[in-house]
Amino acid sequence: MHGLFWRIFGAFWLANVAIIIALAWITSSNFESEKIPGLEITRLQAAMDDQLHKLGRDAKRGGAERLDLSLRVAASMGPVMYYAIDAQGHDRLGRSYPPEVAAALASLRADSPATHDRMRSMRTNLRDDGSELLLVAITQGSLFKKMLYKRPSGFWTHIGLALIASALASALIAWYVASPLARIRTSTRRFAEGDLDARVGRLRLGRSTEMNALATEFDRMAERIKALIENNRRLVRDVSHELRSPLARLRVALELAREQKEPALGQSLDRIELESDRLEGMLSQTIELSRLETRPELHPETIRIDELVEGVIENADYEGTPLGRKIVLRGRAAVSAQGSRAALDSAIENIVRNAIAYTSGDEPIEISVEHDPGRPHTACIRIRDHGPGVASADLERIFEPFYRTDSARARSSGGTGLGLAIARRAIANMGGQIEARNADAGGLEVIIRLPITSAS
Repeated sequence: MHGLFWRIFGAFWLANVAIIIALAWITSSNFESEKIPGLEITRLQAAMDDQLHKLGRDAKRGGAERLDLSLRVAASMGPVMYYAIDAQGHDRLGRSYPPEVAAALASLRADSPATHDRMRSMRTNLRDDGSELLLVAITQGSLFKKMLYKRPSGFWTHIGLALIASALASALIAWYVASPLARIRTSTRRFAEGDLDARVGRLRLGRSTEMNALATEFDRMAERIKALIENNRRLVRDVSHELRSPLARLRVALELAREQKEPALGQSLDRIELESDRLEGMLSQTIELSRLETRPELHPETIRIDELVEGVIENADYEGTPLGRKIVLRGRAAVSAQGSRAALDSAIENIVRNAIAYTSGDEPIEISVEHDPGRPHTACIRIRDHGPGVASADLERIFEPFYRTDSARARSSGGTGLGLAIARRAIANMGGQIEARNADAGGLEVIIRLPITSAS
């Protein structure tokens, strides 16, 4: 919510700041350039004349000290600069002045006061010695600079209060808009992560027609998707359980038929038994995949990954040795993770069995358990065979249920297309990731990354 809140707040507040600055600029410009009825001078020129007369009175009554103080105060109060210049052309405060002021001095000395729109001027005498001074007021800079340059403190106080008020209003609007959006986004994330009961529900804030409609449509979509997924899972479970009974009866019939000593009948029965075993294996894997998707591990245990991998290699050797397949543990790091030992064991075993089925030649199947160099607190399990590899377009799809890159080869090796799907789901339930890539020197490499709880 925080990122969304600040983006909405920033957009509203920046728009308000732009509006406040524009209004201050336009209002200030219009006010200063508005002519006073009957005098034919603008309000800014009238203010300049008033300040010049005040400086003149200070010079005549208060002397040089009072005049200098008034000049310093006037110089800090607005976009107008005031100069008091003696007969030698020097400003009382030792400041330099623009060429327009020099022209005003010449006009005053010729008894022809300057009438420039940006400048006002007058003559006065200093009480201390009676010397004549030329007082000049001139506006400086562009219209935008006039608004910003040396405004009275009250002006900036009002601007500051307006900015604070706009910030509070923008924060309220951002909170009002972001709160329901954040709630909808949270529900969407929970639903995407597998929580099919995630719903937005009734909005208490930001209950506009559009927000309520969005929340209602999300809840309706979630209900529909949940129903479809549960129906699909229920169908898989029901079919699997319904087929177990005929399979059991089929095995009984096979045993009875084997008592007949006819060779041809025995070959047929052996074939039936083989197909029955394959069907039972597929059903078992289907049930396992459904279980992993519907019932995450509620009581995770600490697993020594390196020891579990060694156990998988030891068991796989019994299957690989008759086929001439050798499995080698290239690296072993002592790391532990939290999760289901049985699920992780089954996942790694499925991948190793695939490697045994598809590797070729005398090259061994290589397995390593190590720390992931690019990700702290992550273990990396690499299983590489020396088979034909997989087409680049199929590297992601091989983890989908029942997907086979080569149907004839998979069937001949006894594959069902569920082993890698079960592995991916088991790894995901532990908060890990699994990916496959073709090794540079040939063969397929499957990489498993798991968050670790301890390492040594």
